[in-house]
Amino acid sequence: MAQEDMEAILKKSLNAVDRSQRWQMTGLIFFLVFAALHMFAFIEAVHGGGHEAQTATTRAVGMGIFSVVLTMVVCTFGITFFISRMTKRILKAIELSSKP
Repeated sequence: MAQEDMEAILKKSLNAVDRSQRWQMTGLIFFLVFAALHMFAFIEAVHGGGHEAQTATTRAVGMGIFSVVLTMVVCTFGITFFISRMTKRILKAIELSSKP
């Protein structure tokens, strides 16, 4: 395989990783905005908010489900950021090692 082909492939791969990281950041921002909105709505519901029929158990279950989902999403974002960062480092190392 020619040197120019290798460089083109590496450049294309690095661009794909950069694009993926931008999408991940956009997704993280949307997630944080929706999580904040959900937390405000949840706090309003817990502290009365016109829903007197809710029991303490119902509120506790809702809070537990929300915290589990929030933890899973944060962990997923963390793993994807780590993988994309390591992929970018590997591709940069390949690019540097292929240059004379």
